Amino acid sequence: MEWGYILIFAMGALAGYGYRPKAKPASQDTSVSSRVSAVDRGNLIHAYARELSNYLIELNPDRYYTIYTRALAEQEKLFAADAKVREAQLLILTERYPVYENFDFVGTRPYVLYRETLERYSEDDLEEHFFNLVRFHSLQRAASDEWRMQMPMLSKKEEDHLYGYVLKVKDAKFKERMKQAVREFNAARRSALTEFQLSDGSQLYESAEMAVYKLYDIAESVEGFWFKDTNEYGVHSVFYGDDKSYESFYRSDRTFEKRGVLHTL
Repeated sequence: MEWGYILIFAMGALAGYGYRPKAKPASQDTSVSSRVSAVDRGNLIHAYARELSNYLIELNPDRYYTIYTRALAEQEKLFAADAKVREAQLLILTERYPVYENFDFVGTRPYVLYRETLERYSEDDLEEHFFNLVRFHSLQRAASDEWRMQMPMLSKKEEDHLYGYVLKVKDAKFKERMKQAVREFNAARRSALTEFQLSDGSQLYESAEMAVYKLYDIAESVEGFWFKDTNEYGVHSVFYGDDKSYESFYRSDRTFEKRGVLHTL
């Protein structure tokens, strides 16, 4: 009986030996390592670009959209350029950024706000650095098989999404400015006449930054706001009912007849 068990065990061991996975060639391991390294470095470039983008879109949404559109065109142009042109451009960038760490414009502690560091630079400097990140990524994709397996940094699909997102960012910033303006107006207005004695369109308040006008509405208390520096117009309304007040903010024009809904984030 014991010899029978031994024989079965030996046959199983031999069968297992015959089906052992073959060792990978050294060249295959090197290829996988190179691909992983390219992905890691590409992700690092993406992270640096995201840090800049997050700051720039909040600073000036319209300008960031223009930057993105131009950078997308530059990315496609470089990827399709002649090899000598690409090599020359890549040499310029590698001399300016000898190691990947040089691409890090934030370069601060992980909990420090990006704004605190990036506001030291001009918008032109930040824009140039963003372009260089996109250029480097595009040139690497064109020159290397490992990098080419990655998706481009920018895309037309993302550009389309960005257009709608920029509108939301602008509306969110405008709504916050309207809220601050309403607080300033409520704290500062002083008049010998009540608002019921003032005609529609009368100026209720003015400062160096804005002017506030009385607007007529049969059901709501409504004011029109004009921001002088950006030449933007907004409408603020309050409806009182059921022991509650309902406050609304809108974009408008110089007539204050338009009430555009704010699509915030």
